[in-house]
Amino acid sequence: MQYSEIRGWQDSATRERTIDRLIALRAGLAKDVSSRNEDESFHLATWNIRDFGGHRLNPSPRTPECFLYIAEIMSAFDLIAVQEVNENMTDFQTVMRLLGPHWNYLVTDQSGNMERLAFVYDTRKILFRHVAGDVVLPAKKGKPPLQFNRTPYLVAFQSGWFKFNICTVHIYYGDAKDTAQRKREIADVANFFSERQKKDGETYILLGDFNILNPEDAAMKALLGGGFEVRPELRKPTALASANYYDQIALRTEDQQFELRGSGCFHWQDYVYRDAD
Repeated sequence: MQYSEIRGWQDSATRERTIDRLIALRAGLAKDVSSRNEDESFHLATWNIRDFGGHRLNPSPRTPECFLYIAEIMSAFDLIAVQEVNENMTDFQTVMRLLGPHWNYLVTDQSGNMERLAFVYDTRKILFRHVAGDVVLPAKKGKPPLQFNRTPYLVAFQSGWFKFNICTVHIYYGDAKDTAQRKREIADVANFFSERQKKDGETYILLGDFNILNPEDAAMKALLGGGFEVRPELRKPTALASANYYDQIALRTEDQQFELRGSGCFHWQDYVYRDAD
């Protein structure tokens, strides 16, 4: 992490608050996220950073201290899928600079709502296997199928001996009461990788913002129906100000050596941007 710019801030109150909050945030990450130093494991996260780089949904631009908090949280993981990166990538690149020289990223072109999907990874732990691309559904009986509102993004990575394919999504939301397209998109991407995994036997991780309202609704069943596993610990509310279960990490593998050691949600709002702040 690159903290040096804090010294140049003219507002001493902001500088002191940011340092205090970074220390608290680091302590929270140490408590809630296990050590990244184990050679035989890696830490994976998914994070929809709302309108990241734009102001269509945010009331004002993000402040310099905010970028430090985002980078600090990312630095606790080895590989992070990020949704809602804006067409303007200035804010995203600011976070990458703060993370430091060992970090790299892969990002898509703009899709629905002018959004990009990204993978941020620590090159000391994660190796890019030089395979990346959008997920496009094949025609069935010569008839082109409906595609995704925001095209899913697949990348092949490796950590130590473990090779895996990972796809990040931001599923269509639409109207809260009309979930047909949402369910269709989830079922389509889950079934797409289910069929592929049956042929190649590789590991597939499907993660991102699925816009799932609760773990019992049809959208979650569409994900599980594709043969993916979602750990019970991850079936918890993830949206900041609601009880929705938007964000999920699902796995499909036949690798007997692979195991999930832990999972959950990191509640950064317990450490920064609290009511007391």
